[in-house]
Amino acid sequence: MVDDTDKTLRLDSSKAKSIEEELYATLRQQVERLHPVQLPMSDFWQSSGALLDHIEGELNNAVKNEGHTLRSHTASRRQANVRRVMTELARKRLVSMLNHAVSSTLGPEGETSSAIPALDWNKHDPAEQKFHNQCIRLVESFMADVNWSEMQKGAGVTHSIPKLPSGTQQLDAFVEKPGGLTGRGPPPIEILMAEEKEIEIQEMDEEDRISQMEAYPEMMEMANQQTIEENIEDVIEEKLVPSAPSKSMTLDDLIQTGPNKVSPSEEKVVLQEEDVPQTIELLRIRIIESSDEPIMTSDGELSLEVGDVHQLDQVMANYLINSGVAESAPL
Repeated sequence: MVDDTDKTLRLDSSKAKSIEEELYATLRQQVERLHPVQLPMSDFWQSSGALLDHIEGELNNAVKNEGHTLRSHTASRRQANVRRVMTELARKRLVSMLNHAVSSTLGPEGETSSAIPALDWNKHDPAEQKFHNQCIRLVESFMADVNWSEMQKGAGVTHSIPKLPSGTQQLDAFVEKPGGLTGRGPPPIEILMAEEKEIEIQEMDEEDRISQMEAYPEMMEMANQQTIEENIEDVIEEKLVPSAPSKSMTLDDLIQTGPNKVSPSEEKVVLQEEDVPQTIELLRIRIIESSDEPIMTSDGELSLEVGDVHQLDQVMANYLINSGVAESAPL
């Protein structure tokens, strides 16, 4: 069972005996094999360490309670045998892992050999998988240092790396375990970045440009006419935008403001727009403060006397109301 306080695997006597038997059996199988054999459990080396802790505890209890007796001597010999078997098994398995990594990576022409089966990492310890992956990286580094591909395939032949568009994800990105699907990490790829297409500007002399314009005169006339109409519409919109009185303007400024002078070109535009009927919304107000000087409105001068009722456009009426000179007087 597992103690959550110190994350140390605790064993009872029966479980310790079972792990010890599996340890000896695995060593007997590995001695005759060049490649690593499957382990009876995925956390094999952690369980083996817990077995040594269990034997160490039995030995300490025997010495503490009985002294150096036959029981403590037997526990000491058992501990030494387990350590010897673990050392021998670890040595043979690491050599077999190295042999498998080199044989599967360094083929006759630098390619992976199909005759060597891949390891099922569900049947091996995670620490062994990490060691195996590091061995593969060392072999690949050796192949790159000695230019192995050129030696095997000839000069001028290089290993091409696939080029994929940006945003491409490899399958290893969806696998949580280290090493990905194969345990060796994703294969190298080159991501192509989006390149901006350069617009080729052809240089044309004046004669070629004139000849192209003369070839399609009707198209040039339509383009010029459309450009002129758009410019006229922009000018009309800018000229006819009414300017509302500024909120910071005082009543005296409004009285002193006279009729704006209209240039001949503006007058012509205004005359053209007079034919279009326009609806002006009026607002009824009552004067609550007299003024000695009249103010200028769209209909001319207007005298301000207390109690007078007028109907003015909304801009002027709202200005007088906000200035405290008038108040709204709806019917």
